[in-house]
Amino acid sequence: MFNNSMKKALFLSLIFALGGCSGLPMSDSESFVAKEKLYHSTNNYNGLISLYREQLKTTEDNSVRYKLALTYYQKGDSQSSLDYLQPLLNEQNLYFQSATILQIRNLIQLQNYNEAISSASMLISKYPHNSEAYNLRGIANAQLGKYKNAEQDINSARNRFINDVIAINNLAMLKIINGDYKNAVNLLLPQYLNGAKEQRLVHNLVFALVKSGDTNYALDIIKKERLNTSPEDLVNALKKTEKVPNKVTTARYKK
Repeated sequence: MFNNSMKKALFLSLIFALGGCSGLPMSDSESFVAKEKLYHSTNNYNGLISLYREQLKTTEDNSVRYKLALTYYQKGDSQSSLDYLQPLLNEQNLYFQSATILQIRNLIQLQNYNEAISSASMLISKYPHNSEAYNLRGIANAQLGKYKNAEQDINSARNRFINDVIAINNLAMLKIINGDYKNAVNLLLPQYLNGAKEQRLVHNLVFALVKSGDTNYALDIIKKERLNTSPEDLVNALKKTEKVPNKVTTARYKK
């Protein structure tokens, strides 16, 4: 039997033991995951870049290298992204498809459209069911004013089951570029009514509605989605906007 003093000592030792466990430092992998999660939640691209670079200094890891290249792209530094992607652009690498898609995105962001088309075509020749490669090639073709080729590519992406909202928004953007606003509305409105509220889709829908003369519906959407504090002023400004020029910005396309 334990006497009271022995019970008390044992109880205290258990408290200290349990307390000590809760204060143990995290392992390196746990620390990495915790920091990565925090930086992602705050869109801290510089923090993520430093984290991934430090990891790669000690251990080469394809997954971490891809994340580093992706983060540089998201930050807007496409040249650095391309530089760090190079080791992954080997066909034997498990990240080859993902790395090549990211390479094409970077080339579009750098306005190297012909090179983007070449890379996309190469990937399609090896992986003909890669819907994202068709979509990106379509965007690059559109930037070069090759709208028929762009439409064919985006439809091919849709046939290979890329997200329907992405494909339809990009097809509608082609209609807008060509001044075919009513058909742009016909593409975008069903998506919106079915609950698609992606920012670029809504903005393109409002623009197409205004340019096709349906200003009342455009006003309703602007007010409902709180797109502008002065809906009437926005509609009047859009009315005066000329047809979208041939060289549209990549940001207006969903990638």
